[in-house]
Amino acid sequence: MSQFKKLLLQGASPEQLADHLDGLSHNGRLEAIEALQGNTMSVLYERAAGQHTDIEFFVPEEIPDGQPVVHHGVNSLPWPVGGTFRKPMVRAAPGLVYGYNDNDGIVSLVGWFTGPGYFTLRARGTESPDGRSDFDGQVFVNYYEQPGERPVQHWPDPKPSMNWSASLVFGDMCDYMWRVSKHVSVGAAFKRGKPMGAWFALIRQQES
Repeated sequence: MSQFKKLLLQGASPEQLADHLDGLSHNGRLEAIEALQGNTMSVLYERAAGQHTDIEFFVPEEIPDGQPVVHHGVNSLPWPVGGTFRKPMVRAAPGLVYGYNDNDGIVSLVGWFTGPGYFTLRARGTESPDGRSDFDGQVFVNYYEQPGERPVQHWPDPKPSMNWSASLVFGDMCDYMWRVSKHVSVGAAFKRGKPMGAWFALIRQQES
């Protein structure tokens, strides 16, 4: 069992978890989060509750507009749909961040059918499009709203989330986020305002 998972299951505080992750390299953080499986991801989400973040956490202010930032992801879903993925994000304009899902494994093979799952990142205090009033003003990943065209030249073309094939996966969805450490966040997926019982963590790309 990884040291981070052990700390989590032993009831470590959010501050202790953050200190542990902040002391690791980028690869160390990846290994720590990838060691979490199934319901341990939900434990992390519950432990991080109340640890707010902002849009600048996902695309730092020092990153120029138009330059992508990659967040490496791990989700709680079982094989074959579970596993690792990436959420590249980009600031298209001040306060406006777009991103999409770049999946690994078998899920990547159906991307032509579902589309890349574009989203808009929405700041704290933004009204939720799925009618939730109990989400405590979290930053959220909004699949209801996506760019009309690809925001970065080499990114895939958007496929409307309300297109019937895309809606099977991304339609009527929002992911609500908490901060875990300087580079790590954790999210829970909701569809039409109802929890999907699916969680994931993101590790912002960092070389050290």
